[in-house]
Order: sequence, then C-alpha cells, then structure tokens
Amino acid sequence: MLSYMELLNDFHRWLRSNYLPGNSRLLYYSLLAVFNEAGWPESIQVDNYRLMSMIDVRTERVAISARDKLVDLGFIRYSRGKKGCPNTYFITRNTIEKVSQFDSESGSVSVSQFDSQLCSHIKTNTKSKESPISPSTDFGPELQSAFSDWLAYKQEKRQGYKPTGLRSLVTQVQKRVKQHGEAAVAALIRECMASNWQGIVWDKLKVGEQPPPPRRTGRLDVDENGEEVVRFD
Repeated sequence: MLSYMELLNDFHRWLRSNYLPGNSRLLYYSLLAVFNEAGWPESIQVDNYRLMSMIDVRTERVAISARDKLVDLGFIRYSRGKKGCPNTYFITRNTIEKVSQFDSESGSVSVSQFDSQLCSHIKTNTKSKESPISPSTDFGPELQSAFSDWLAYKQEKRQGYKPTGLRSLVTQVQKRVKQHGEAAVAALIRECMASNWQGIVWDKLKVGEQPPPPRRTGRLDVDENGEEVVRFD
C-alpha cells in the first residue's frame, strides 16, 4: 500500500498538467484523510450524505459527479452498497496508462489554458464555486503538500482563489521560501490552518529571529590592584 505522502505526491504531479474540478480535488483530499485516520484499511464505507458533507454541497448529484470523476480517472474505485449498507470505497494508484487514455480522449488542460477558460466561465456563470487549478510551483514534497492542503482549506471555507490571487499567493510563498526555507514556510501554513486563520500570517516567520549581537574585542590590562583584567572598548 502506498503511503499518504506518496499518494499526495502522485496526485500533485498529475495536477500540474491536468485539470480536475475543485469538488473532485477536495473529495480526494477528504477521502485520503478518512483512510489515514482509520489506519489505512483496505476499504471504507461512506454514504452519499457524508460524501456531500465532505465537499460542503447540498445536492447528492453534485457529490456523485465529483466522485465519478475520480473513479473515471482511476484515483478511487467503489462498489455499490445496498439499503442500509453504504457504498464501499477503495484508494487506487492513478496509472500512467489511465492518465494517457484520459488525455487522449478529453485532452489535458494546461494552467494557461485553464486560466483563460476560467475567466470566460466566470463571465457566464458567476455562481460557480470551483477554485482554479494550482499553477506550477516547483515546491518540494513537504511544501507542496502543505500548499495544496491550504487551497483545499480555503475551498472548504468558500474562499477559493481566483487565478490572479492564486498567482500572487505563489509569488508570496516563493519569496518567503528564499528568506526562510521550505520547512519553515510549510510549518507556518499548517499552523495557520490548525488555528483556523483566514490567511497566512507571514509576520510570524520573523518571530524569534534576532540579529546576532555585535562582536566585542577586548584588550588585556592591569587594574588598580595589579591584577590582569580584560577591558572592552
């Protein structure tokens, strides 16, 4: 069985060159979290009402559509339940063959293509709640995981980023990485989520960072009692 991090990394690599609706992305993150909390059993049972709550939608049709997209792409599979017995879900690895097949059938969407499509879509349907795909970031695994979790966190709060805001966020993260390193930035992002904050409080990276004291040079001298002492200028 693949580890939690391996599954996330595979998913993030796939997202770099393919488009997946925001509800489907959030559902995948939520299902991974449930499997992780349960200790990675072979399968879990989830009814459709819980599926709806995972992505904060009010209609069963929307939740099923998000689920079916993940099934079509090979990220999950499920077996239908019966009355009083919920559907059973399995996490599967998205294979190269499945991705290639999907790309050839429906076409992968690049970040720039999606940005232009999103702008057009917003003009015709302002009620859409899908957030834009994460642009290419070239972050390491730890920071990429935290960054993607932050996007899902904001989506859950119905504060998803539009393309311009998302690009600005990436620029801010890249700037702080140069100053403080990826581990510090990833830890801050997760701290902000755990504290249920609306945004990333970048100023916290400065807490505890004090410049080293100036070096003082001493000289050997003799005090009034004739004893050697070191005096500082």
